[in-house]
Amino acid sequence: MNLALPRVVQMPTPNYSPSLIKHDLLIAHRTEGGYDGARAWLCDVRAGASAQAVLRATGDEITQLVPMQFKAWHACSFNSRGPGIEIEGFTATGFSGAVADNAARVFGWLCVAYDIPPVWAKGGVGRGLAQHHDLGAAGGGHVDCSAVGSADWLAFVDLVKQYRDAFAALPALPAFLLHGLPNPHTAAAPPAVAAEPSHGGAARHEPGDDVEHPTVSRYPDGSMADLQWRLNKAGAAPPILVDGVFGAQTRAALAAFQGRHGCYVDCVPGPQTWRALREATA
Repeated sequence: MNLALPRVVQMPTPNYSPSLIKHDLLIAHRTEGGYDGARAWLCDVRAGASAQAVLRATGDEITQLVPMQFKAWHACSFNSRGPGIEIEGFTATGFSGAVADNAARVFGWLCVAYDIPPVWAKGGVGRGLAQHHDLGAAGGGHVDCSAVGSADWLAFVDLVKQYRDAFAALPALPAFLLHGLPNPHTAAAPPAVAAEPSHGGAARHEPGDDVEHPTVSRYPDGSMADLQWRLNKAGAAPPILVDGVFGAQTRAALAAFQGRHGCYVDCVPGPQTWRALREATA
């Protein structure tokens, strides 16, 4: 059994809520488009949709869009139950063969990492695996992967169990998908291709979900994570965590920087402060 995991690309999307999820349900989706087109769509703020990750059909690469502990917008009222993984391809082409095997390897790893049983959680009830199609109107009413309870789906669940058992038998689980936000200077940009909307372009978040990525500043000059990175490079003491959250430590470091560089000390990363930051960290 091949346990080689795909290469991980970090590509932050603006479409998620920085609220913690339960990790008791793994939800499989099809992109209804190509790998690059789906990634472009799920990174577009107009989509109102995302997933924790998008898997290339060939199984050699997976793009993480949302930290694994935060709520992605993939299945409406089920978003808080657990991660959603988009698998490149179309529902109409079926869900079997090499594509299903590649996806089962990823799901098997996730079952071990989050102690999720490799069983079918029909209708999203209980802990286990579900496909988008299982979740009905509460999950957005979307058809995905295969018919509910189809032979393809049951075979996929069995494959996940095999991979789960194989990973669990290893002395240590291989490192793979990550918690936390990527460093803004190593994260990949969305592909410059035409976006390919899934499910007719329907938004998949719940009413009241945050619609602004925590790494996106409310000021137009740059991202909050980039601000934190530059404050550290400019000598923030103690160094602050680059997590995209404008918390007390970040505000204190910003005020100290403003004071040292002749900026108005207001804890607001406005244009004057950004100019000084860029000069200090060029």
